[in-house]
Amino acid sequence: MNKIFNWKISLISITSFGIITFFVNLDGNIILTIFAALKEMLFRFFWGGFAGRFTQSISDKYKGITAYIIGTLSITILAFIITFVLHYFTFTPNPLKTVGINTALTFLSEIGTIFLFKRGLMKV
Repeated sequence: MNKIFNWKISLISITSFGIITFFVNLDGNIILTIFAALKEMLFRFFWGGFAGRFTQSISDKYKGITAYIIGTLSITILAFIITFVLHYFTFTPNPLKTVGINTALTFLSEIGTIFLFKRGLMKV
């Protein structure tokens, strides 16, 4: 399983993105806000694990800035598309705000994740 799934990144991802999604949508209906956070947590459990392992393989394969560019752009673009579909076409109180914030944070977390992987941390 560790060859395709990074459980460390997955656990960090569900906690942080679930809390962020909850607070972004807190001004809406509380049931829909909780539902939006649970959707994001479920998505981020799988996405964080598989994308984390993919990012780990990119950081091992490429040197220097190339790893940051390939890893960050590929994961962020895919996360944007999936998050947009996940929140925009369901009953998320603030779908565009949720997608925007989560995409920006995905971009920043990818940079941080590659930085950690380059130093041998958080690898499985």
